[in-house]
Amino acid sequence: MAGTLVTIHSIWRWLVLVGLVVALAYGFSRRSDAAPLEKGTARPFTLALIMLDIQVLIGILVWITGRGWEFDVFRAWIHPAGMLIALGVGHAVVGRATRSGGTGAYRTAAFGILATLAIVAAAIPEDAWF
Repeated sequence: MAGTLVTIHSIWRWLVLVGLVVALAYGFSRRSDAAPLEKGTARPFTLALIMLDIQVLIGILVWITGRGWEFDVFRAWIHPAGMLIALGVGHAVVGRATRSGGTGAYRTAAFGILATLAIVAAAIPEDAWF
């Protein structure tokens, strides 16, 4: 089971990265938009974070079923902690931007996605990039 989950986790990561980049581009393209960030217009941010939610859930299952605590230090602790932090940052900042709904909400959400993407990239093991 762990092998199948690792394969799914490995494939899904590319979709997550693309989703985050699309949400980032969307946010920065609308950064000067005076329209409020509402439930419907926040969809690209929401979908990117849902994709990351799924990836983290799969990662937790991989960690549990594959005895992840026995991996090297990076894979056992830094990678999972970094991804949980990225998930928290993304949800907190995009949630705050959506609730505020002000003119800078798109910019705030875009910077939240950018921070999330940076943390995700930093927490990906070096040999997992290709």
